[in-house]
Amino acid sequence: MIPRPKPQKCSATIASKTQLTSNIILVDFALITPPELEFLAGQTLSLNVGPTTNRSMSIASPPSEKTHILMCHDVSPGGPGSLWTINHREGDAATFMAPLGLFVMDRESHRKKVMIATGTGIAPFRSMLFDYLGNGGTDDITLYWGLRHEEAVYWLDELTDLSLKYPNFRFVLTLSKPSPTWQGAKGRVTDHVVQEESHLSGSDFYLCGNQEMIKDMESQLMHHQVPADQIYKELYF
Repeated sequence: MIPRPKPQKCSATIASKTQLTSNIILVDFALITPPELEFLAGQTLSLNVGPTTNRSMSIASPPSEKTHILMCHDVSPGGPGSLWTINHREGDAATFMAPLGLFVMDRESHRKKVMIATGTGIAPFRSMLFDYLGNGGTDDITLYWGLRHEEAVYWLDELTDLSLKYPNFRFVLTLSKPSPTWQGAKGRVTDHVVQEESHLSGSDFYLCGNQEMIKDMESQLMHHQVPADQIYKELYF
């Protein structure tokens, strides 16, 4: 197992903010101290959003990007973390602890890797995919991403390009409440996993997103005799 880097207090400035959808904001932190950060794909940062308030956020950028850290934030809840991201501007200061978290890929396993995300649960998988595929990883990977509406979709071109560039990567985007004109996959993301994966017990599963999806997916996987130690999860809410 690859050793996890020691967490440290980081200071940074906001290099840019990008509005990906009406509720999703991508924040690019330019590191000051330390000037570079070592982390494992899938790990998190704990962002200081108030005098005694912190929010855990997945790192969306790959470990190769050591001087900048990307955070993909759903600000629709409107809480302290959301308001921090909404109100801060390019050039403003930020502090956070990083890297944190245990949601990382098992590099010693060469089973197929199946990633299931809802909402911004896609963020750690972006980091994992760019890291694993970009460094010559050859195990088969399928990413299932569940959203509600077309308006909630982002990074589609990026993920499609990855699937075209790397033959061992497949990407399934499904919408639970699409418009009548939607031509892609429809329905709950968990149903697609069970229907489309032919060898469930022989795969490793990485689940990230809302609690309902994770409970449902974990229950279905256990029903199909997937060993518990082949299921990794990161709950967002």
